Amino acid sequence: MNYWKSIKDVEAYSPPGHEGTFNRRLVGPDEGMEHMEVIIGEMEPGGLADPHFHEDIEQIMYILTGKMHIIIEGKETVLTEGDVVWIPKKAMHEVKNVGDSRLKFVLMYSPQKVK
Repeated sequence: MNYWKSIKDVEAYSPPGHEGTFNRRLVGPDEGMEHMEVIIGEMEPGGLADPHFHEDIEQIMYILTGKMHIIIEGKETVLTEGDVVWIPKKAMHEVKNVGDSRLKFVLMYSPQKVK
């Protein structure tokens, strides 16, 4: 078993309820992880994630580049490079890229979103 890979070798997918969003799952169940997964997310300008929540999943996003408008349980802010946001399970949230360039972020779920 390998313990590393290149993002160049990971196929992108677009999650349901998202527009202009492309994710690459770096680490998850296919790598033998049982409790967490790590994803690189990219969102085109104007791209968004519709309001949703995760029943039993905690989520963290670390902003690499771009400008993210996020609303969590009615509280909203704009995040940029170097900012981090955490979303507790069952917290209603939505995201939009409000910048002029592609938004890029590290996304972590625990436990895994996809089994």
